[in-house]
Amino acid sequence: MLLLKLKSALNMLSFAGIRVLVVSSALLGSVMVAYSGYSLYEQVYTQNRAFDSGIREFQDTAELQDAQDSLAEARKDYRAWLRVDDTHIDYPVMQGTDDLYYANHDVDGKTSITGAIYMAFDNKSDLSDNYIVIYGHHMDNGAMFGDLDHFLTPSYFEAHQDGVLVYPGGSYDIRFFAAMKTNAYDEKIYEVGNRDLDELIAYIGTNAEVQKPLEAKNATKVIALSTCADAQTNGRLLVFGVLTPHKDEPAPEPSVTDEPTPSEEPTPSEEPTPVVSGAVEPTGRPAEPSPSAAPEPTVTPKQGGGPDAPKTGEHSSWLSRLFDRFLPGGSSYGLNAWALLNLICVYVTLYILFPFHRIRDKFGRIDKMRKLNESKKSLWNAAGLTPAQLAEREEIMAIARSKHGHKANAEVTEAEFAKAVETRYYRVNRFARKFRLGIAIEAVLAAVSVLTFFNTENMRLPMILIDKWTPLMLLLAVTVFVADLALTRYRENGAEESERA
Repeated sequence: MLLLKLKSALNMLSFAGIRVLVVSSALLGSVMVAYSGYSLYEQVYTQNRAFDSGIREFQDTAELQDAQDSLAEARKDYRAWLRVDDTHIDYPVMQGTDDLYYANHDVDGKTSITGAIYMAFDNKSDLSDNYIVIYGHHMDNGAMFGDLDHFLTPSYFEAHQDGVLVYPGGSYDIRFFAAMKTNAYDEKIYEVGNRDLDELIAYIGTNAEVQKPLEAKNATKVIALSTCADAQTNGRLLVFGVLTPHKDEPAPEPSVTDEPTPSEEPTPSEEPTPVVSGAVEPTGRPAEPSPSAAPEPTVTPKQGGGPDAPKTGEHSSWLSRLFDRFLPGGSSYGLNAWALLNLICVYVTLYILFPFHRIRDKFGRIDKMRKLNESKKSLWNAAGLTPAQLAEREEIMAIARSKHGHKANAEVTEAEFAKAVETRYYRVNRFARKFRLGIAIEAVLAAVSVLTFFNTENMRLPMILIDKWTPLMLLLAVTVFVADLALTRYRENGAEESERA
């Protein structure tokens, strides 16, 4: 008897191990497929999303000029709109408190690996400096500043020399005169502000790969568009243009509210960061910390001046603070997205309730149990039974005698035999009550999961892995799984197992 029990326990353990291995392998494979699909989706979406400025497009310069006040009012960091004719460069220009923030935040201050087009932080905000540097990521598909590398081709440079820079006080026409490669530590290029333009233009002329020197003659204001060059960590590509007031507009006077532009010991504009798919590291120069400088305040995605910026005195609820602990820390799109894991949780809850490939097995389980019990009750009539059936009949008789206190070989009534069958095989009525309760719980939780998803997620937005609703969705999925395991699957107690052995 002990050996039989040990053998039975080993068989059950082996069977359970195989099931765990199969289920684990299936889950791992599903996760790998889902994550691979997500990675491909995000890469393609990121590339395409970089074409969207985050603000409506404008058909002409006059229309763009009329919108400047509203653009500046909606976003406190907005400085101008940059457009280069016949290229993908048609974006708002932002300016942060350093040259890192808008390298990985969009125009609304939301986290984004495409970043935004932004002006050097130590340029004056009213564009009154005579030398302005504007940064942007180099995207492989030509978005952001991805078209700048084409300017190294003389024929392309010749055909794309014009642009416009529109700001709240007016606008400038841009006439490009040179394109060059350098590194992020080139102080003669990345020192912004009011410069000796003759010295700057002479340096550019000495190092430019493509240039038209006559375009820069008598220049009083110069702009540089900077992006990363190839895949070099510190390589930079710049295109330089002369700014002239559009339609005889006067140049802006220097602002008395701006801090004076540092002219000594120029500070590099940013640290090199790892290369991301579809984009190279943020443009500009790697930052070198100054011992005397005060530590910079921590900037959050909501501090970018977008419409979602928190209002003064606004406090989040305890529930919001609880969910904030689970927010994604580095997603490409901040909170303005839908979560893939939430959709997977919805699928899991629905699949547990309606297991598509075996739904008839699940919901026909009780009927099968009853039919099996009825077939075994027919063993009461000993006529015409095979030796195996007779042995099975004797097992049921033994259970009936032990349950009702009969001695060995004592007679058993048909009712006692029927009860012994339900003990030996399935106690259908008791299980049916649990099964109905389990199905009700699964149905309610699945409905809550579906309604929660469609009321909190917008699948027209970009996709991320998790959001603040993910803990709730996981809780619902796990609860449905536990209910299914505990209530809708038949479990034998120890006595029944020993009787079968």
